[in-house]
Amino acid sequence: MRPVALLLVGLWLGVLFASWAVAGAAFRTAEAVAAAAPGSAAGDQVARVPAEARRPLFRHLASEINRWMFARFGWAQLALALVVAGVCWSMGGAVRALSLAALVVVAIQGAGLGPAILELGRSIDFVARPLAPEVGRRFRMLHGGYVVLDLAKAASLIALGVLLARRG
Repeated sequence: MRPVALLLVGLWLGVLFASWAVAGAAFRTAEAVAAAAPGSAAGDQVARVPAEARRPLFRHLASEINRWMFARFGWAQLALALVVAGVCWSMGGAVRALSLAALVVVAIQGAGLGPAILELGRSIDFVARPLAPEVGRRFRMLHGGYVVLDLAKAASLIALGVLLARRG
């Protein structure tokens, strides 16, 4: 079962790292498209959108893509977490503890932080910046908490992968 667990942990880490890259790329691409200069096919189309609406519109699109991705990825992570914990259960010790730690993080993200971020994020997409201090602080706290938990989850999975590889 150890090779199966190691394969699943590697898959999970790969998809987790890819999700971070895609989330950042979505916003970088939105900024680039919003700033496209007239004279190209895309730039001429972007120029049809009033200048003051471009950045918020394309950032909203990036946000919607990221919301879609993270909502579905949350379910995929829950499935992976349950399977990894099930496969690692009989190995006991640190292997079991690390797999359960990753599962708990996924549960906290999926049940608490994720839905709160999605709801608040949608409500502020087109709100003028800077945000009201209490709204900005709430979003930063939710998003920051999610990121910290993602890093803790990644650390747990890396440690789990190392243990599984060493014992193999």
